Amino acid sequence: MKTKYSIHRFIKAVFYLPINILTIMINVKRIENKILLLNEKIDELLLNFNLEKEESIQSSQEHNNSQSSILLKMNEILENHFLQIESLFSIYNSLPNLKYLTATKGWAGSPDFLNKIIEIIIKQKPNFVLEASSGVSSVVIGLALKMNNYGKVISLEHDESFAEKTRSNIEVNDIKDISTVINCPINDCLIEEEIWKWYETEELSFIDKIDLLIIDGPPRTIQKLARYPAIPILYKHFSDNVVILLDDTKRLDETIIIEKWINFLENKGFNVNVERYSNYEKGMVILNVQKE
Repeated sequence: MKTKYSIHRFIKAVFYLPINILTIMINVKRIENKILLLNEKIDELLLNFNLEKEESIQSSQEHNNSQSSILLKMNEILENHFLQIESLFSIYNSLPNLKYLTATKGWAGSPDFLNKIIEIIIKQKPNFVLEASSGVSSVVIGLALKMNNYGKVISLEHDESFAEKTRSNIEVNDIKDISTVINCPINDCLIEEEIWKWYETEELSFIDKIDLLIIDGPPRTIQKLARYPAIPILYKHFSDNVVILLDDTKRLDETIIIEKWINFLENKGFNVNVERYSNYEKGMVILNVQKE
């Protein structure tokens, strides 16, 4: 009886064996699918982690770059303020006869620009200085020439009311015999078959050749490349060695003007040496021009 029961259980187990294997296979397949889904989830998590890490690094770099940019800008501003203060001290120290100086910066020449004018006049001792525009620079030029006991300056000014203010400041500083402001309206002029606007100078006669030319006008609202006509109109009045100062050279117009001047002068047979002062508040360029 026991043997019969054992045989019966064995036959039953054998009979159900495919079902058991099928169940196991199904369960294994389910596990495999779950493992695949788990792997996909892990891959997704890793991808997101790497992306977040890259974004974090990029954000950190951008933050650092932004901080560096701000620090550089602050440093540039501080250096400029120091340069302006240093230049003002130099102006007052170089011009002991100065009695009154109007405000600098803004429309007026910045201290660094004015101080460079004084340096050139004291070192090179020009006989005749011509200035396009007038203002605080006219006073500084006249006083520097007075320090040399040598030279004269003429300033061209299109605004009569502004010319009168400058004349008043010239009188206060006792340099009327050195500095002259001439009212010159802005009119059309012909330069190489093109119409330009510039100071009316046809009726002016320059007794002496220009040794130092300072260009801080006319305003750029007059026309595009407003200061370009200065050289084509005045180059025939240059001495054998003339120094040209141009203010506001951080502006695009002035950058273009400088290149046009260099080409013009070289085509007329002049040698041109360029000095750039990009650290100056408004930017400044000096052209040292010699006749060949």
